[in-house]
Amino acid sequence: MLPIASVFSRSKEILCQLSSLLDSERIALGELNSENIINIASQKSTLLDEMNLLNERRVNLLIKFNIVDPKKPSEDAFKAWLLEQDSSMDETRQLMTECEALLTVCKTKNTTNAHILSTLQKRNKHLFELLQGHNDKSKVYTARGATRPISSKHTLGRA
Repeated sequence: MLPIASVFSRSKEILCQLSSLLDSERIALGELNSENIINIASQKSTLLDEMNLLNERRVNLLIKFNIVDPKKPSEDAFKAWLLEQDSSMDETRQLMTECEALLTVCKTKNTTNAHILSTLQKRNKHLFELLQGHNDKSKVYTARGATRPISSKHTLGRA
């Protein structure tokens, strides 16, 4: 019997915690609470590190039991193998399905938070440039398509 259900079970717990953290992060971004945002980022990093370790453990188990190719382990090969198994692997199939659903939810929440953060950064950059005395006419485009000021002759900081 392949002892992989425990890996998926822990992955599910981590993904639930991550989903909750992403909700907290969105609230902290809305409140502009930088201390909370930094704390949440640290917690997210810890959870993602543990998730990476679990993924490595899972791949090593699959290689050990000759389920996937050791040189190029593939998720599709594992899924195909899992579908061929009898009902004793139903729990593992269920956990894997739940983990995939939770992962999709986490990705969506993370993308939303990234958009919020990007908007806040653009707003802060604009406010900072206003404080420096820059206007829209004295900007050039960067290689990435963003803008930056070209002159800092008239700044409030010099006054």
